[in-house]
Amino acid sequence: MTTRRQFIEDAFAAGIAAVPIHAAATAPSWKTHGTSHLQLERIVFDEGFADACDFSEEARRRSSRTSAINGSIHDLWYHDLFYRWRDSQSPIAGMTDHRSLFLLEMMAADAGMRVVHRVHHHESNGIYSHRIFGPLERRDEIMIWLSKARADWARCAADIVTTWPSSPTAIDSKRSDILSARLQALDARTLISWIIC
Repeated sequence: MTTRRQFIEDAFAAGIAAVPIHAAATAPSWKTHGTSHLQLERIVFDEGFADACDFSEEARRRSSRTSAINGSIHDLWYHDLFYRWRDSQSPIAGMTDHRSLFLLEMMAADAGMRVVHRVHHHESNGIYSHRIFGPLERRDEIMIWLSKARADWARCAADIVTTWPSSPTAIDSKRSDILSARLQALDARTLISWIIC
């Protein structure tokens, strides 16, 4: 039987190889209705996925600091986030596979933080579907923007997280379905965009 420790160590060591469909165009601008944005410390992305690289490129274009991983958050955690989150709760966002987010979510909980928004981007036969979890009041608007973006959904997802409102309703868990995201079956073709704060 696999222990929790073995699972976590295997997850750090494992990388998921995938060849997602590459999208290139300008994402529509996400509307924030004049609210102030959540100040993200950084954007984490898995450079093994072309769509995550598009996500990162858009985040950098929006002046966000980015950190690349390649299937493992080990180096980022041990050389940076561990010390940063020990000293303060610094919000981050990103696009990774499920394993990386799972580990970041566990580590964030130790720092008193949690995932407040996540979207499962699942590819099937070259077409992406998006399943949104988080504040219920934002779900429809996010789906509209991702649908309008079509093939350029990764850049749109970066636009969404980098302009996420800092209002209490945008990060409150009372009117959110974020916990139901854990019940979803995911596979190697599913990328997840997310916010931890």
